[in-house]
Amino acid sequence: MESQSQNRSPQIPADKMVLLFKASKAMATTTDLDELLRIVVGEVQGVLNCEGAGVLLHDEEKGDFYWRTVEDKESFLSSAREIIRVPKDKGVAGWVFRTGEPALIHDAKTDPRIYRPVETRSGFVTRNMVCVPLQAREKRLGVLYALNKEGDFTQEDVEIMSALSGNVALAIENATYYERLVSSHKELERLNKVKTRVLNHLSHELKTPLAIVEASVRILERKIETAGIDASNLPFQRIYRNLDRLKNLEMQVSEIVENRDLLSNGIAQKLNEFLRDLIDIVGDQNPSLSEPLHVLKNTIEEIFQLNEEADAPVARISDVFSELQKKVQSDASQRNLHIDFSVVDPATLKIGPRLLASVLSGLVRNAIENTPDHGKIVVRGEKSGDGYVLTVQDYGVGIPESERPNIFEGFYPTRETYLYKSSVPYAFNAGGTGTDLLKMKVLAERYGFQILVDTKRCSCIPKVTDLCPGDITACPCCTRIEDCYSNGGTVFRLVFPPYFLDQERAPEPQ
Repeated sequence: MESQSQNRSPQIPADKMVLLFKASKAMATTTDLDELLRIVVGEVQGVLNCEGAGVLLHDEEKGDFYWRTVEDKESFLSSAREIIRVPKDKGVAGWVFRTGEPALIHDAKTDPRIYRPVETRSGFVTRNMVCVPLQAREKRLGVLYALNKEGDFTQEDVEIMSALSGNVALAIENATYYERLVSSHKELERLNKVKTRVLNHLSHELKTPLAIVEASVRILERKIETAGIDASNLPFQRIYRNLDRLKNLEMQVSEIVENRDLLSNGIAQKLNEFLRDLIDIVGDQNPSLSEPLHVLKNTIEEIFQLNEEADAPVARISDVFSELQKKVQSDASQRNLHIDFSVVDPATLKIGPRLLASVLSGLVRNAIENTPDHGKIVVRGEKSGDGYVLTVQDYGVGIPESERPNIFEGFYPTRETYLYKSSVPYAFNAGGTGTDLLKMKVLAERYGFQILVDTKRCSCIPKVTDLCPGDITACPCCTRIEDCYSNGGTVFRLVFPPYFLDQERAPEPQ
């Protein structure tokens, strides 16, 4: 038993156990890194009975050390911490950080590792020192040190500091992650406020001038006709087309702004459905309760404008496809394209049909405007696992790789503005505002479905500035129509989780 006692590690004194306890408690109760380190450094000073203690952290960008926290008896170091930095390869801190070994220095005057410029600039003279590395997992973050103990630092002090350093390093790493998370959250909030302000301003600034301009142009046109002047050579039709494009932009911006409140509308819809069920249950049994429930239900419908969707809470895919096909055949009648609408798996989705039609219509229009004549577009609905997928696939020009990260950002055309024809909607290479995909992204985030994109730039026009002739029969790269289908194209997928499927409704007819 005696030999076992001799081989056992030395016991940590009670006062130094208190240091470990208080430091651990601080780590568990605060995410403020500076407050945490202040407590740890203060406890180190008190328990080890030394004049100073601190934490030097490694700055990866600048390649040196800076004081994150420091305390000393006369505040020499703490007053100079902002102007003194220690090179990575200098001083005791550099040696400990480089080797990963603790340093125990009894006579600082004779130790060559002491970085003298710190003493010169701060006025603090180091007599003795203990310094240990701060390492979290595989990463070394800096060092924890104590200075000028009454008497000498001992190996026991090194063990105490080493035991403390692991927890301190982990706490520093966690607190750093927390600081970055808070900073990112604040930046996101700021950007969201900026985005909302810009959209509100843009919507407001567009609406009034557009109405005035359109009215003025129509008055001018009538006056010219009244005066007997031939207006056939005047660009009124081009003016009206561009006014329509601007009005469409204003409408899309307004729709994006209005969808800020979709979350509260969704909650209101659920509350309204609950009240409707409650009225059915208690109506016959308690008429006096039924009336106030009706009043509450009607008030919610009025405030949140729920009546518009009350008659159509779900969308039958076959109905949406049928209406969209009619619209496309009418609006894109000038185009020579093969557009196939196919409901592989009939289904009913728990989403407003107008909203779904709006998203699909934007995707189909985008596909048509990026597909040359004699090209092909496929619109398909089918099950995928337990969910449902709507696909819009074109065999058109595709999106250049450099532009792909920006397509959902809004007001970002994938081609230079001067390359667009700026012609009527659905024409090949018609210029867009970039708001269609932004609107779809907003709706997807609000309602909980995904919008995915997979694209390949046409190999015949790899550069952003390269232009497609707009007709496969005029393309020098294609000897057959089918040759174009393998050269490029884009696939957009709307992925709906299982809870969007309305299992209670009868399946659509095949």
